[in-house]
Amino acid sequence: MALVVTVALLNGMLNIFNKMVNVRAKQALGMANGNLVNYLEGTVIALVLAIALGETHLLDFSYLSGIPFPYYLGGVFGLLAMVLTIRGMEGVSVAVSAVVILSGQLLAGFVMDALAGMAGLRDLAGLCLVGLGVWWNNRRSRLDAEAQRAAEAVPPGQ
Repeated sequence: MALVVTVALLNGMLNIFNKMVNVRAKQALGMANGNLVNYLEGTVIALVLAIALGETHLLDFSYLSGIPFPYYLGGVFGLLAMVLTIRGMEGVSVAVSAVVILSGQLLAGFVMDALAGMAGLRDLAGLCLVGLGVWWNNRRSRLDAEAQRAAEAVPPGQ
């Protein structure tokens, strides 16, 4: 169990670092070019790993044509998630974006589990608590920002 938790934590941390790098790439290169750099790099690394591990059957077109279409959707969903994340991370702090992304992942996971008959009331209660925390954090951040703007608007000495 400790290994699973450690791997999950590392995955979450790497995911946030990845998103931060991709936001910077988007700002410097533009959305399309920033994402292209990310995916070209990933493709090269995956190709090197496949060759190093001897799993080169993916280089055979007849093998590729036999892969079911839904397996190709992972890249499409990954790209869409990356574009949406980069768009959303520009205007908020990294912590807020991480919480919102996690909330979306939890909601999607809950829906999938519910459709499979594997989600119960405790799962729904936990999801609602996370949602309440996100709402509360957003509300507090907005109120703090408004208070700071109001304080800056008052001339010194008044």
